[in-house]
Order: sequence, then C-alpha cells, then structure tokens
Amino acid sequence: MIQTIDFAPLDGITKIVFRQVWSQFFGGVDRYFIPFFSPTPHHLMTPRDLREVDYIHNANLPSVPQVMTKNADDFLWACEVLKDMGYTEVNLNLGCPSGTVTAKGKGSGFLAHPNELAAFFDEVFSKNPLPVSVKTRLGYETPEEFAALLDLYNRYPIACLTVHPRVRKEKYRGPVHLDVFADALANSRNPVCYNGDLFDAPAVHAFQARFPAVERVMLGRGLAANPGLIGQLRTGEAPPAAQLQLFHDRLYAA
Repeated sequence: MIQTIDFAPLDGITKIVFRQVWSQFFGGVDRYFIPFFSPTPHHLMTPRDLREVDYIHNANLPSVPQVMTKNADDFLWACEVLKDMGYTEVNLNLGCPSGTVTAKGKGSGFLAHPNELAAFFDEVFSKNPLPVSVKTRLGYETPEEFAALLDLYNRYPIACLTVHPRVRKEKYRGPVHLDVFADALANSRNPVCYNGDLFDAPAVHAFQARFPAVERVMLGRGLAANPGLIGQLRTGEAPPAAQLQLFHDRLYAA
C-alpha cells in the first residue's frame, strides 16, 4: 500500500516558485525533490543553484536536494554544504537521459561505467555526512543491465532507491519495464520507490493492484499536468476549475 508520495524533480519546471505555490493550493506530498545541481570543480554554487536550495525558501516544505556528478569529492562537498544548510538527505541523480549530460558520464551515463560507479560509492558511503538516496534507470542500453546494477546497489546503505524502469536510450518513450521493476522490488536490500508513467488516477490504481507491496511512489509529469492528482486519488474527485484557475494565476504572478 502506498504510504509515501514524492514529487519528482522536473528540471526547469518544479523550481522553488512552483513548489511553493503548488504546496499552497494542493498538498499530499511527503517530500519535494529539488531539481539537480552539478557541483563545480571549484566547489562553488551558482546563484541559481543557491536560490533553489536556499533552506529558508524550502524550510516549510520537506525537501531533498538532488546532486548530479560523477566525482565523489564533488558529491561529498555538496553533502557538507547541504548538511550545513539544514538538509537531512541528499539524492544522487543516475536517471537523467539528456545527451548533453550522459556524454559527460553523468546522470544515466554513469550507469554505463559500473566499475567507476562502484568506486564512487565506495568513497561516498565511507565518508558521507548525510543519508544518500539514489534515483536510477535500469541501465544505459538494455534492461538486462539492471541485475548487475542492483547487485552493486545492494552493497551500500542507500536510503531509498527510486527506480524509473526504462534505460537511457528510451528516455521517456515506450512502455516501462514493470517486470524488471518487480525484480528490483523483490531483491533490493534497500527501500524501493517507483517512478514512471503514473499520469492519472486509473494508472495509479492499476499500479497499486499489480504491486500492493509498494509503499513509495514518485510522481512527476502526472502532478505537473494535474496538480490535483493526489487529492483525486484520495477523494475520487478532480480539482474544481476555480481552484486550477487560482493556482494558475498565482503561479503566473509569482
């Protein structure tokens, strides 16, 4: 039974203004994931990154910052900065399928280099000052890669493993590989969260019927398209047009 609902980090969409306004009109989310930032080699945060993770702006929202890097030192530096701000968890992005990201070996591009990923985790989990969760895809080229990746993940105390059951080249197209997700759910030693194509209430209900043991889901595009989706799941009623209009107007003004 679903007990925890996370709001996915949608780059360029679920920024601080969106999160604040959305929370005022709707709700029901347990954690808001902040769209990723990439630490610089000089260990400086850009004004844009600081604006997004500024704890004062996020303190009234249960938020988890997401970091994207393939360098363990850079990730640990980010963890220290975020800990000092007041955060209690950091999420590693191993899911972004963007070509400009994966060409640098980041995001889901990191999945193509499991030995380097293992070395990264060795360093991070021996020194990390905060719990680390991971958002992952099934692999870079084929879903068959995930068995070895899950063996790797099982070596480490990952706070939560959020699985988007597609590979990098599929991006957000085509069916999700629910059979592979079933294996992840059965064999992961860490808590598992599901993410992918839960766009409306019927899709969520069908997923619950197939996977009654799942306790955590992450909703992204579904919540952006229908901000009242969580309320609809609980009451069976879609948000009234007036509420959507007020949300739209407040978001536009902000």
